Amino acid sequence: MAWGPDTNTEDEMEKLAAVRGYLQEQFQGASIRDSYDAGRMAQVFRIETDDVGGLRDAVVSTEFLEEYSPGKMGKALTGLRVAEHLRSAKGKEVLVTSWGVEERED
Repeated sequence: MAWGPDTNTEDEMEKLAAVRGYLQEQFQGASIRDSYDAGRMAQVFRIETDDVGGLRDAVVSTEFLEEYSPGKMGKALTGLRVAEHLRSAKGKEVLVTSWGVEERED
């Protein structure tokens, strides 16, 4: 895998699309944009909703992205309760790694 600002493989694009799909399903009507953060070796998904506290960031480590196939990505995110963390993480970002989920100050 060669993660970075431009995905280089079909597998990478499918994995990012699977995360986006999960987030769009959980935050219907939200605007979701993502970019690669080389310093943290993670893909950052910014979720903008119309509700109070409308900005949320899901920081998904490349380690996590590499661990799951596109077909299992949604199930892994559901199992870790990523959407619930994002809803309750007021003013914090949600870091998703192979070890689990952590809420951190933005």
